[in-house]
Amino acid sequence: MRVEAVELRVIALPMVSPFTASHGTVSTRTAVIVRILGGEDEGWGECAALPEPTYSEEYVDGAYLALQELLVPRLLATEGPITATDLSSLFVDIIGHPMAKASIELALLDAHGRRASTSLAQFFAPHPPGPSSVVPAGVAIGLLETPEALATDVSTRVAEGYGRIKVKIAPGRDIAFVRAAREAAGASIALSVDANGAYSLGDAKTLSDLDAFNLAYIEQPLAADNLLDHTELARRISTPVCLDESLTSAVVTREALDMGACSVVCVKAPRYGSWLEAASILDHCAGLGIDAWVGGMLDCGIGRAANIALAAHPGATFAGDIAATSRFFTEDICAPFNVSVPSGNGTITVPVGPGLGVTIDSGALSKLTIRTDIMRR
Repeated sequence: MRVEAVELRVIALPMVSPFTASHGTVSTRTAVIVRILGGEDEGWGECAALPEPTYSEEYVDGAYLALQELLVPRLLATEGPITATDLSSLFVDIIGHPMAKASIELALLDAHGRRASTSLAQFFAPHPPGPSSVVPAGVAIGLLETPEALATDVSTRVAEGYGRIKVKIAPGRDIAFVRAAREAAGASIALSVDANGAYSLGDAKTLSDLDAFNLAYIEQPLAADNLLDHTELARRISTPVCLDESLTSAVVTREALDMGACSVVCVKAPRYGSWLEAASILDHCAGLGIDAWVGGMLDCGIGRAANIALAAHPGATFAGDIAATSRFFTEDICAPFNVSVPSGNGTITVPVGPGLGVTIDSGALSKLTIRTDIMRR
């Protein structure tokens, strides 16, 4: 499409309850929403950056500024039509800001899908067997104050139909907490833990003690920039190591796999700066027989829809951070996603409509917006 205008918004969605990880707490999910317009075409994107620069250096206000002052002006200055595949060359000299870049790419993919009557899931997995019609529901539980509180939360999520549960851990809130989670979940639930880089290699003994709980993997146990220590840790423990924050590109992901720093991959498109690159990494993992799953960022409706579409890729062999809207929010800017439990573990239906396959609720969008700007050619 030829982009003629871009609408930027910041929306604010109060969380059902605060969500805490080792890198901080989110009580209100502010997020940047991108809408691109051109002729009869439009597309929607969402920037996954958190309110504060705790997960990575990107954060809501900084991403908004990068979009407003750097990325959108470059997009609007482009002569003629532009596609999502053109963005890597368009932004090649702008270092960083992957989540902001990914939000523009998502909007272009949505617009393309709407024009071509193709769902995002079909676009991500165009080759046989194609995308799944449903994805397994997976839920993440933040740091809680006591093992008993965690056990109660896990029991609630199991009753809601979640067959995969991930719990956040941190030094001092690990062994007893994971034991309580496993006892509450039972043996049949896929249980994993996420440290968000809170440990060091000196904590290998504590992390090896987690082997007793039959975890699917331990996610990002050490600092994001320390692949060598992750490789050494993977030799010392039997629980598979999964990387998240460390994997900033397809190249780094391949290197991490080759050196043994991880054996499970969290595929998070905004972290890579590209939904197309994320899909290519799922292709790569599938070709090698490497387990992978789609990570989330407390996403609002647009980002959640895109994550569900990506999780429908056959390379996503593990259940990801694909939870119902109600897990985090009582109100969103599109219809809620719900967990269906016809038998056994719950699933979420993959949108099949063109593009993202969701309709934006203009009333809710207006109500939840706290800032907006429209930029034109």
